Amino acid sequence: MSGIPRVGDVMTTSVVTLREEEPATRARALFREYGYRSFPVVDEDGRLVGIITRGDILRISSSRSNLLVRGLMSTGVATALPGESIIDAARKMIRLDVERLPVVASETDSTLVGIISAHDVIEALLESGREPIKKTVEEIMTAQVVTCSHDDPVTKVWTKMQETGFSGIPVLKNGEIIGMVTRKDIIDSGFARITREDEKGRVRNPPPVERVMTTPPITVHRTTPVQEAARILTGKQIGRLPVVEDRKVVGIIDRDDVMAAWLP
Repeated sequence: MSGIPRVGDVMTTSVVTLREEEPATRARALFREYGYRSFPVVDEDGRLVGIITRGDILRISSSRSNLLVRGLMSTGVATALPGESIIDAARKMIRLDVERLPVVASETDSTLVGIISAHDVIEALLESGREPIKKTVEEIMTAQVVTCSHDDPVTKVWTKMQETGFSGIPVLKNGEIIGMVTRKDIIDSGFARITREDEKGRVRNPPPVERVMTTPPITVHRTTPVQEAARILTGKQIGRLPVVEDRKVVGIIDRDDVMAAWLP
């Protein structure tokens, strides 16, 4: 692939979608099955009418299991067009802090024709042969890193994720990184709802985060080339990479940081 491809060149055309009238529990099942952060919602004619996110679905509790998708979805949806440059799509994702953009037929036709993700953009940038403007992880990393302790209760870590908006947090023991915990880890474990299921606060002994974290952690170094970090993100299908020296976390990068390395 040469030059900068268009959204239509790299988007996924087989899109998993939801309908407004489907139960929200169906959406929850899809999040567990696919691990995506969002799903488009379409009408009976395939037109985009909304989007439902992982955060939306976590508002479901056992007492509200009769909710429909329309009761949780957002209707103000950022989209991309097939003819847009992936550079423009990347800028939009970074600006709006989203990792997937539904692709519609045109500015006047909201028929859903595909979806493009940060993963797709990064893969396409790597395949294009275009060199990133910023060359090493040190140039794109964030030095202030939100972390958690291995013995923190899952409920505490979940609250931290909700407050910061971070999808993955490094787990430390004695100041050294031993794992990474993500929203998906907590959702898959079934512990994400324990504080909402019991409205009277009778949650007993929530488990420590080390029970649900992913270990060993996948990490990079300050001097790691951006392209190598990009290949790790896409190859491992992960969203954030701690930057580590002597097992100490000194920074972190995410897909937005990697995409931005190519932006003029």
